Amino acid sequence: MDGSWTGYNFKELKSHFGFKKYAVSCLLLLYVLIKGSTWIFRQWVYSNLNPFSKKASLLKRAASSCGEKDIKFFGFFHPYCNAGGGGEKVLWKAIDITLRKDAKNIIVIYSGDFVDGRNVTPENILSDVKLKFDYDLDSDRIFFISLKLRYLVDSSTWKHFTLIGQAIGSMMLAFESIIKCPPDVWIDSMGYPFSYPVVARFLKRIPIVTYTHYPIMSKDMLNKLYKMPKKSIKVYGKILYWKIFMLIYQSIGSKIDIVITNSTWTNNHIRQIWSSNTCKIIYPPCSTEKLVDWKQKFGGPRGERLNQAIVLAQFRPEKRHKLIIQSYATFLKKLPESIQPVKLIMVGSTRSKQDEDYVKSLQDWSENDLKIPKDLISFQKNLSFDKVEILLNKSTFGINAMWNEHFGIAIVEYMASGLIPIVHASAGPLLDIVIPWSPNADAKILKPQWELQKEYFATFKDDGKTTGFFFKEESDPDYNPTKDPLRYPDLSELFQQMMKLDDDCVRVMSARNQQYSLYRFSDLKFDKDWEDFVLNPIDKLLDEEERG
Repeated sequence: MDGSWTGYNFKELKSHFGFKKYAVSCLLLLYVLIKGSTWIFRQWVYSNLNPFSKKASLLKRAASSCGEKDIKFFGFFHPYCNAGGGGEKVLWKAIDITLRKDAKNIIVIYSGDFVDGRNVTPENILSDVKLKFDYDLDSDRIFFISLKLRYLVDSSTWKHFTLIGQAIGSMMLAFESIIKCPPDVWIDSMGYPFSYPVVARFLKRIPIVTYTHYPIMSKDMLNKLYKMPKKSIKVYGKILYWKIFMLIYQSIGSKIDIVITNSTWTNNHIRQIWSSNTCKIIYPPCSTEKLVDWKQKFGGPRGERLNQAIVLAQFRPEKRHKLIIQSYATFLKKLPESIQPVKLIMVGSTRSKQDEDYVKSLQDWSENDLKIPKDLISFQKNLSFDKVEILLNKSTFGINAMWNEHFGIAIVEYMASGLIPIVHASAGPLLDIVIPWSPNADAKILKPQWELQKEYFATFKDDGKTTGFFFKEESDPDYNPTKDPLRYPDLSELFQQMMKLDDDCVRVMSARNQQYSLYRFSDLKFDKDWEDFVLNPIDKLLDEEERG
C-alpha cells in the first residue's frame, strides 16, 4: 500500500476497505480509547497524583483509632445529612450499626451542608444527631467530605426539565465525591440512582448499595399522563420525555449489588422498575424502645393524656399541613359548643428560610383567614428529641396527611407513644404501619381496612385488632369519586368520629399499638436487618473481590 494514511480522502478509504470495515475500525478505536482513558482515570483517582483526594489524610487519622490494616471506608452519599427528617434517621442508625459491626469500619459522609452559608461543622451535625435522634456515635471514625456542587441536585436550580437536571446534577456530585475520597463501599441512603453508573465506571469494582425511600419515577406517573382525556402537544412531549427517562432509570438497576427499600409500596415499584427479585425491605428505625419505655428515661409514670392531636412532620407543602388545618377549621365549625374540641399541635423541623416562610404563612392563614382560636392550634419548630417525646406522651391522637407517604416514621412514633393514628389511606401507612394486629392472633386478617373501620364505627367497641383510622380527600390525585366516599370519611369527618371514642377504647388501643410497634419497628429490628441484608452481603462481596 503506497502513500500515507493522510493521503486518502473518504471515498478512497471507502473503496479501499469498504465502508463497514472503516466504521467498525473507528468504533473499535473509540472503544479502546474510552476503556483506556477510564483505566488511566481510575488509577489517577486512587493515586497520590490526585490533588483533590483526602483519602490518605483520612487513613492516617483513622489509623490512630483502629490501626492501619484491614480498614474499610463506607461511603454514605447523603448530600443533605443535616436535614433532620426520617431519611436522616435511617442514615445515622445505619452508620451506628455499621460502626458497631467492626472496629475497622470507617464512615465517610458526602455532604453539602458545609457550603450553604450556615455555620455548620461536623461537631454541630453530630451534636444535632444526638439531640434529635438520641444516637451517640463514635465521632473518631466518622469523616465528612464537603460537596461544593450540591446546588446541582436542588430542584430550584432546574426550573425546567427538573428530573433530568437533577439526574445530571447527582452524577456530577458523585463525580466530585469519588475524586475527593474513593470509598470501599458506596451506599446511597438518600435516593440518587444516577450516581451509580459514575461509581461503577470510574472506581475499582466496589459494592454499590441503595436504600431507596421512593422511586424518582414510577409507571403510575406515566399512566396518569396516558389517562388524561385531552392531550396537547405539550402532554405528548412530556410523555416522550418521561418514557426516555424511565428507560434510562430502568437500565441503572444493573449497576446495583444490594437493593433495599423502606416499605411495601416502594418495594413493589422498585421490583417493577429494576426487575429485581432480591430487593429487600428494611423498615426505618423508629426508636420504639425509647418511646415505649417512658418510665426508665423520665423516672416516673406517664401523666394523664390531654385532648390534643399532634402533627409530627417536616414543614414542607407535600406534608399537607394546609389540608389538616382546613379540615380542622371545618370540624370546629360543625362541633357542638357542649363538646370540648381537640387541640391541634404542629411539630416539625425547618431546613431553610423557605420552610420558615411556609410556617409563617400557615400561622397567618389559620389565625386571620380561618379564624382558629390561638389556644386551639400551635406551631413548634426544631424541637429536641426529649421535647418531642414529652409532647407525644401527653397527646391522644397523631395525624399524618401526606398522600402516598412511602413509609411514615412519625406514625410509628405515634403508635410507640400510645397515640391513636389518624392517617391518609395510601402507601406506607395503609400497607405497612396501621394494619390490623393482635398479639394473640397468628392468622392474617383478610378483610380490607375500610371494612374493618366501618365495623368499628358501627359499634365504637374495641375489636382486638384495630390500630388506627384512615381518611381520603377529594384533592387526592387518585381519588375515586364513586368508591372512596363509600369507604373512607374525609379528615374533618374523621375528627368528628374521634370525638365519639370513649376512654376505654383509647386506652386498650394505645396499649396494643405500643406492643405492635416494638414487634415490628424497633431499632433492634433495624440493626438485625441491616446486618443480615447489607453488612454481611457486603463482606461476602468484598471477599469475592479479593479472591477474584
